[in-house]
Amino acid sequence: MKTQSVSSYVLANSTRNILARAQADLVKAQTEATTGFVYDKGLSLGSRTGQSVSLRKEHDRLTVLTDTNATISERMTTSQDALSNLIKGSQDFLAMVTAMKGGAAGGAVAVDKAKVLMQTATDLVNTSFNGEYVFAGVNTDVKPLGDYDAAGNTARAAVLQSFQDYFGFPTTDPQVASISAADMKNYLDTSFSLEFDATSWSANWSSASDTLVKSRIAPSELAETSASANGAGFRKMAMSYTMIAELGDIGLGKSALDEVVGKAMQTTTDAISALADTQSFLGNAQARTKDASDRLTVQIKVLNSSVLDLEAVDPYEAATRVNALTTQIEASYALTVKLQSLSLLNYLK
Repeated sequence: MKTQSVSSYVLANSTRNILARAQADLVKAQTEATTGFVYDKGLSLGSRTGQSVSLRKEHDRLTVLTDTNATISERMTTSQDALSNLIKGSQDFLAMVTAMKGGAAGGAVAVDKAKVLMQTATDLVNTSFNGEYVFAGVNTDVKPLGDYDAAGNTARAAVLQSFQDYFGFPTTDPQVASISAADMKNYLDTSFSLEFDATSWSANWSSASDTLVKSRIAPSELAETSASANGAGFRKMAMSYTMIAELGDIGLGKSALDEVVGKAMQTTTDAISALADTQSFLGNAQARTKDASDRLTVQIKVLNSSVLDLEAVDPYEAATRVNALTTQIEASYALTVKLQSLSLLNYLK
C-alpha cells in the first residue's frame, strides 16, 4: 500500500504561490481600473501595438503644437495691444501738431509732449512677453530701442549732427531764426529723413532684426507671427516725434516752423497708416493660428478616439476583477495563517 506524505510546508508554499499571482493580477487590474487603459499594451494588442504607438505619438505631437499655438496667440495679442497704444499716441500727437499749424505759439508745450510720447513709444516698442521682446524680430533677447534722451544716445547725436552739417550751425545757434521755409523743407526731405531710412535706423536706432519670427502652427504650415521695430510705421512715428522734439521750439521763424509742423503732420499720418497695416498683418497671422488650432483640436479628438478603441478597458469589468482578486487575496492570507498554526501533533489528532 502506497503512503501519501503530508507537509505543512508544501501547503503553505502552494498558498504563497497563489497569493503572489493574485497580487500581480491585482496590480494590473487596479492600474486598468484607474487609467482606463490596458496594463500591458504588447500583451493585450499583439500585432496592433505598433498602430497604438503611432497614434499616441501623433496625438502628443499635435497636442504640443496646440499648446505652442496658444502661447503664440498670447504673444501676438500682447503685440496688438502695444500697437493700439502706439496708434493712439500718434493720433493724439497729430491732433496737437495740427493745432500748431499757422502760428508759433505752443512750441514748448509741443516739444514736451513729443518727448513724453517718444519715451512712451520706446517703452511700448520694447514690450516683452515671457522674457522675449515682441518687436525685435528674431532677435527676441535684445531690446529693440534705446532711450533717445539718454546721454550718448547715437540716434539723437546723429540727428543733431545732421542739422549742423546741413545748416552749418547747431540748433542752439541764434542763426536758426534766419532759416527759410525752402531750406527747412529741403533739410527735412533729405538729410533729416535719411536719419530714419532703413540703414540709419539699424545703425543708430534699432537692435531689432528685419527677419520676423516664423512659427509652425500646423504640421505642414508655417506663419510669420511677429512684427519688427524696423518697420516703416515705427520709423515714421519716431521721425515725427523727433521732428517736433528737436525743432519745435528752437526759435525758427513762422514760415520755417510751419514747414516743420506740416512735415510732422504728414509723417504722423503715414505712421498711423503703417502701424495699422502692421496690426492687420498680425491679425491675419492670429486668424491663421486660430484656424490651425481648431483643425488640430479636431484631429486630436479623432486620434484620442482611435487610441481608446485600441487600448480602453471596461471600467466596470476592471473594478469587478479588483474586488474579486482582493477577496481572493484576503482568503489566501486567512488560509496561510491557519496553515502556519498547524503542527504534526494537530495533524495526528
